[in-house]
Amino acid sequence: MARKAKSTKPAGATSKAPKKRLHSELENDDPNQQQTILPPEPCTPTKQTGGRSGAEVEYSAKKTRKRTPALAPAPEPAPASEPHELLSRSPHANALASRGIPKTQKIMRDNEADHQVENMLCVNIPEILQQAQPRNEAQCELAIATSEYICADLEWRISKDPNQRVLRLRKRAKGKQPDTATGATNDDSKLAALLNSMGIAAANESSAELEGKLAAEFSEFQPWVFLSASSGKQNERQSYPWIQHFHLYIAHLVRHYLGSVQYGENPATASPRLLLPYKRTDTKYKGSDDDTRADIGLVSRSVGANVAMVDGSAYYNEVFAVTEVKASSGPSRAASTADSGIDTSQLDGDTKQAFKQLFLYSRQVFAEQPDRRFMWGITICDNHIRACILTSSGALASHEMDITTAKGRCDYIQLLVNWCLCDWHQLGFDPSVRYCEDERGNGYWEIDVPQMATGDAGMESAGSRYETQTYTITGASVAADHLFGRHTRCFVATPKQSTGNQGKVLIKDSWSYLGRHQVQERSGELGEIAFLTKINQMVDEHPEFAGTVPRLEDGGIVRLDVNGHLAIDSVETVLGDLCRHLPKHSSDYAYTHVRLAMTPVGTRLRELRSVAELVVVISDALQAHKAVLDHCQILHRDISENNIMFTRSGNNIHGMLIDFDNAVDANAARNRSGPVCTGTLPFMSVNNLRKAKVARTAVDDMESVLYLLIWLGVWGITTEHREQTRGEDRRVVNWSMDVGMAIRNKRLTMSSESNLKDLLNDFYTPPVSKLGSTPQAQAERKSVIKEYNSLKQIIQKMRKAIFDNPNVPDNARGAEIKPSNDLSMLISNEDFIDDAVDEWALDLEDKSNTDNKQESVDSFEERANPEVARRIHGDVVELLQTYADRIRSMAVF
Repeated sequence: MARKAKSTKPAGATSKAPKKRLHSELENDDPNQQQTILPPEPCTPTKQTGGRSGAEVEYSAKKTRKRTPALAPAPEPAPASEPHELLSRSPHANALASRGIPKTQKIMRDNEADHQVENMLCVNIPEILQQAQPRNEAQCELAIATSEYICADLEWRISKDPNQRVLRLRKRAKGKQPDTATGATNDDSKLAALLNSMGIAAANESSAELEGKLAAEFSEFQPWVFLSASSGKQNERQSYPWIQHFHLYIAHLVRHYLGSVQYGENPATASPRLLLPYKRTDTKYKGSDDDTRADIGLVSRSVGANVAMVDGSAYYNEVFAVTEVKASSGPSRAASTADSGIDTSQLDGDTKQAFKQLFLYSRQVFAEQPDRRFMWGITICDNHIRACILTSSGALASHEMDITTAKGRCDYIQLLVNWCLCDWHQLGFDPSVRYCEDERGNGYWEIDVPQMATGDAGMESAGSRYETQTYTITGASVAADHLFGRHTRCFVATPKQSTGNQGKVLIKDSWSYLGRHQVQERSGELGEIAFLTKINQMVDEHPEFAGTVPRLEDGGIVRLDVNGHLAIDSVETVLGDLCRHLPKHSSDYAYTHVRLAMTPVGTRLRELRSVAELVVVISDALQAHKAVLDHCQILHRDISENNIMFTRSGNNIHGMLIDFDNAVDANAARNRSGPVCTGTLPFMSVNNLRKAKVARTAVDDMESVLYLLIWLGVWGITTEHREQTRGEDRRVVNWSMDVGMAIRNKRLTMSSESNLKDLLNDFYTPPVSKLGSTPQAQAERKSVIKEYNSLKQIIQKMRKAIFDNPNVPDNARGAEIKPSNDLSMLISNEDFIDDAVDEWALDLEDKSNTDNKQESVDSFEERANPEVARRIHGDVVELLQTYADRIRSMAVF
């Protein structure tokens, strides 16, 4: 089993050092050197033990979300200055931002969020609240008793009648109906008895002191619970303090009864926590890569922390849940709980907008928190509250909890108390990714990677023992900045016991939709693990391809300790029976958490120095692509900017093809059945985009390489060049806006050499102002222009090899598409927005009318012929290899 660092600090202990950056890369004066975060020097781990309890894992993980030490009972001091060593966004972690088109990026994100609300969200599911219920029986009983007491106290304050302090609550866990009324004023006796049986004493706080705090908080949020339809539409900002003080009221009572629980003292009550609101509202959070402003954020603090709003800046890397507040113009049409699991078509505009904003915030949270598996969120429209759980496969929202009714208040309080007591993984965090400190107080991250079982083709076998290898993270190259999908993260790491740069690996952490591969338990991630195992065997037989594809060192499905039992970490584990409410197009996606450790560690294309280096790297990647297809019958299907990397050794540079998560067995029947649509939108082939009913072949990948080279040529190859095109709009933006527009634009561009030349006029050109007017500067500018002109020539020859290849039949040449009445098959794709449907339909109609009623040939489908595809594939690879050999012979590096 993996050995994990032992924590020795009790809850509320002062942290010796703020957490270290992970997604930020060190500024380096040498742009040619790969940028990574180095571990603390020296980094001496603490004494290792054979394992840690779930409470210990949470304690170390919670420190990553603390900007200041939690001191109890004294108030938390405000930071002397803005924290500067928090996790923050890698400049290139966001693929859209790296393209330098922030204005278009915002439009794309807004459109995507609108689409997601309509297609990826299901609302009105009361069972969502039960997902946070503690799994441990004693802990669950404590949560119920605590929430019932808080509800009773609140209803007493609302009614101002001491004889009504006990609510007409829901049925208790054992089926007993609680008392409807009582004259007793000490209705916390049940909770007190339960705490006493667990050896827990209430906080050392006088009744008068506690009552003063509760009365003060109640007076602040009292207007919220007395809202009525006659109150009219409320101002959003007016609601902020009500919501903040409501959460502080809950926190006071949780701290009073659970604040004396020492860390790890009792497994049933380990690591209770407080959820405190940020003081700043409607503010841009630190770590955000856009200008969105979140309304209210809740952060997790030790139960012994001072109950007060968290002052200072708000940070996406520490927020537990974001609350989006809207002033609704009226009740939602989906307010009834009678219709469980409805789509969003019945929601009013304000509620939809609230979910849209929540979706936009969530992508920032996933990017900034490396240990985030799924996310909780809250929407509040006037007095109506909804809890939302956002997973890789889709989002589910609860019924409306009306804060003006006892039932609504009780439901929301139960949810908040459950969050305070449930396991760390139920909050959406990953216990296998931990923030630790060594004996000197230096902080670092560690991550557990499943070890492959031996003797089963490198894959996990049924009943095999689950073991992990612990790695120390030294840097991050890719952050998960999308709400739905794989949430792929990549870390540079070394084995726990290694020193220096020895044993450096790239860890890929993602959620794969294994349903596509019809995976059984024995196969682990049948796609990438099995494919890489087969590819590595090929490399052993053909060592000339070593270093051009990843070598799998460790990997498998991540498992979690769920109440003493190991469970596969998947969306099904998170949601259980609620998976039936996921969007229909997600029903076939069994998203499962997979983690791989691979070598060598490559560098992203944006770190290249010249066009010459780009050509060599792309050529090597295509050589690997052809070898993998020829020897392993594996088709990559996702050529993109992020999936080709390079390594540098002295003056030598080599390309590497990575990420076989979308790969497929080229001979499998599922690859011939169609239609499928996989890949990265700007680089997808036309057949792929329109989900043509033909097999995907190497031609689709070669087409993607062509689009990739054009993309890089337009936006710039080096980091410096990309910075100079940032904020500009170029025509290739259409490739990333929506499917229909991408199909139309690519087809027309590739239909003739002149059309392509016209697009190539958008290629990067160094501005004179950046280089100056000296002769040396002018010479440098001309040299850069000459390099990009050389790339244009290569692209033009690639277009000819793919679309006008003289070695293939006439019907496989050109960019002609046979008209189809089934426009939904051509364009509709639930993964993208299709705003250009009408325009595309018109284009098809015009084309049909100009064909003189002759049956047109679909040249894109004709190129899917195996013999044609093989010839085009070979010609493109040979073309790039010829240029690469010439460059290497000239020793231009």
